[in-house]
Amino acid sequence: MMSWKEDDDCCTWDGVTCDSVTGHVIGLDLSCSWLYGNIPSNTSLFLLPQLKTLNLSFNDFKLSKIFPDFGRISSLTHLNLSTSNFGGHIPFEISHLSKLVTLDISNYFGNDNFYVRIERPVFERLVQNLTVLIDLVLDGVDMSSIMPSSMKNLSSSLNYLSLWDCKLQGNFPTHVFRLPNLQVLLLGANANLTGNFPKVNWSMPLKILDVSDMSMSEQLPNSISNLLYLRELYLDSCTLQGSVPAILGNLTQLTSLRLSNNKFNGQIPSFLSNLANLQDLFLHKNNFTGQFPKFFSNLTQLQSLDLSSNQLTGSIPSFFSNLVNLHDLYLQNNSFIGQFPEFFSNLTQLQSLDLSSNQLTGPILDCFVNSSQLFHLHLSSNQLTGPIPSSLFQLVSLKDLDLSSNSLSGIIEFHMFSKLKNLRYLCLSQNKLSVTTTGFNVNSAFPQLEYFSLSDCNICEFPGFLRSLDHLYHLDLSENKIHGHIPNWMSEIGKDTLSLLNLSHNSLTGTIQLP
Repeated sequence: MMSWKEDDDCCTWDGVTCDSVTGHVIGLDLSCSWLYGNIPSNTSLFLLPQLKTLNLSFNDFKLSKIFPDFGRISSLTHLNLSTSNFGGHIPFEISHLSKLVTLDISNYFGNDNFYVRIERPVFERLVQNLTVLIDLVLDGVDMSSIMPSSMKNLSSSLNYLSLWDCKLQGNFPTHVFRLPNLQVLLLGANANLTGNFPKVNWSMPLKILDVSDMSMSEQLPNSISNLLYLRELYLDSCTLQGSVPAILGNLTQLTSLRLSNNKFNGQIPSFLSNLANLQDLFLHKNNFTGQFPKFFSNLTQLQSLDLSSNQLTGSIPSFFSNLVNLHDLYLQNNSFIGQFPEFFSNLTQLQSLDLSSNQLTGPILDCFVNSSQLFHLHLSSNQLTGPIPSSLFQLVSLKDLDLSSNSLSGIIEFHMFSKLKNLRYLCLSQNKLSVTTTGFNVNSAFPQLEYFSLSDCNICEFPGFLRSLDHLYHLDLSENKIHGHIPNWMSEIGKDTLSLLNLSHNSLTGTIQLP
């Protein structure tokens, strides 16, 4: 810390808070301080008897253990050790901190490695002793030995409980849903956790509820309609089926509703028209049928809409032009028909658009001139015809572009892509295109490109810019007209990253030396 100088008053140091009367250090905020390595057991950190708040989050302690000495700081009310790469078991002594109001030991890194673990006796004593706890966050902590029934004794003061991706298993007690002050309950990504919603006496203050990936053995009870303050509801992958209960239409404060990857069927429920505050609606991977209901035009606050992987039919209606706040629109894997929609010119906030695997016909209209923020565009596996519109080559933010498996035609000269410096994924395969690299400056190549597929694009030579691609993991130039000897530099392409190389159905000689 730049301000920490031995001859200065420590109360003036960054991240240090002192009591204005006694001068004792009562708060240390060392989050995001580039701390790394092990915490020595004799550190003076454990000799601050008046310390109330300690924040060591977002550092890198190299899987060092959480010392039992933390339990000696008995005055602590707030302890945050999250996302700092601790390892090992949470010590029993943490349960001695009976004054804790906030405890965050989350260790979520988005992978399958669980570096921190809490054992059953420690958790049960923690639940028993921390009676004034308001916020408890253990995301990414291995809790596989914990009996969910032990959570019946959680503090009635709890306001925020997050146990996301903790390897919890067994039946989750309905008592927790009834905690009188609970506003946020996050239980997602615990695939072996089961449970039922209470049929009476829900926690009325609930604002955010996430039980995604839990197996809910019953349908949603009518009592869920009492959660009048609910803003976000996540029911993804909850083994729910049948019709979506109309009682959800009573939750008029909802801004996010996720019902994806269940077995809901029938038409998209009309009660959604009541949810005028919706910003995010995810209904993908269900069995919804029929056409777009007209009420969608009233959901003008929508920012993200995912209806992909259903059985929806008909054309994509023009009333989508009313949804000017849309950032993300996913309609892939349905049976939409008709001409390519014109309304995209109105959706100036679009960042992601996926219409792939439908039955859209006609040309891709030149309607992306106002889509300067678009970075994800997938139109593959339709029946689109005609040339690629010039507006696509002006989308400087574009990262993913997939136009494969259509009937697009015309000559594509690669210098047309020269503005797309951010491209990571480019797939033009299986069209009626002729692609040439003539006039394309190798130094203007795509520095970020990882996936590159030009199968069946009438290419006659290896694109020279390939030699400069350091991040490539997928290269498909099959079914073209490339002939002659394979150049030596092909052995250097993505030498540390390449996992797929397909040059089949060309007229090539020579070998490629693998690293």
